[in-house]
Amino acid sequence: MMRNLLVSGVDDGFFPIKFKGKKGKTVLSSVTYDDKRVVYIDLNRITVDGNDGTDAFRTLRKGDITILDGVIYAGFNYITPDQNYIIFYSSRPNIEKIKEALIKHFYNENEKISYVVNILNGLSRITTKWGDVFIYTDLKIQDAVKIIEKYQFFSIRPEPLRTAHIISSSVARFLLNKHNSL
Repeated sequence: MMRNLLVSGVDDGFFPIKFKGKKGKTVLSSVTYDDKRVVYIDLNRITVDGNDGTDAFRTLRKGDITILDGVIYAGFNYITPDQNYIIFYSSRPNIEKIKEALIKHFYNENEKISYVVNILNGLSRITTKWGDVFIYTDLKIQDAVKIIEKYQFFSIRPEPLRTAHIISSSVARFLLNKHNSL
């Protein structure tokens, strides 16, 4: 399963607090690696606290496997991946605090709350060469571990995810400084 796979990392960018409540957007990026080489980068925008995360995610160019930085993006936006994904957390999230925040934000949207909480409750703790991480995946766990470890170049975070974070945050800050909006 490991040969010639393109692996993407997906993460969102910085946004100022004034964008909360659907008052602004931030960057969502996908960075795809072929072994140790970036082969493509794709960007889109998502609404802070919005409902367009999954739609924006689906437009991004991605590889064979996608590693997502959690399930919640841009405040309380969220992404529902389709297939060949690993939802990654470098530490165990506090599910009760997240659930409380989701209930406050989504109040009448039980389906969204259930979706996020089910993923968080379904996280598997895995041991990698850089330490324990928590994942939710539709892949075989042993395949997910191999992929994560293959891309843990410099830290516990797989490089496609680390690079997506850097690019999203940098582009978001650049656009904010240049245009005062995203």
